[in-house]
Amino acid sequence: MDNNQKTDTGKIAIFTCAGGSNTGQLANAIGVKLVKSNLGYMVCLAGIAAGIQNAFKKVSQAKSVIAIDGCPKNCAKKILEKAGIEINYHYDLTKLGIKKVAGSIDFTPQEVEIVEKFISENLNSV
Repeated sequence: MDNNQKTDTGKIAIFTCAGGSNTGQLANAIGVKLVKSNLGYMVCLAGIAAGIQNAFKKVSQAKSVIAIDGCPKNCAKKILEKAGIEINYHYDLTKLGIKKVAGSIDFTPQEVEIVEKFISENLNSV
């Protein structure tokens, strides 16, 4: 675990969709930006789905949990709920005005800025 990934009980566990679409890839990029801005740390969503205990341990050390999904299928949210993990904040990027484009994994810097700003402001208002 590098210095950007140290768990901290004052931080947020961040789970992102990393699906095969522009919105899934954007969700993951937003998670990375939130980590780099020192908001929290990412936890492996696949690790939760696979039942990896270290992933569950990282969640238990967080003050809250964010799930960022790329589309209304809400895979990240469903995996966390199925694992019994309480989600404090959930975002579906398509509900923030980001259009899912079939067959594309590309997103724009403007989309990153829009979503990051919305999530950051939403978290700061709590």
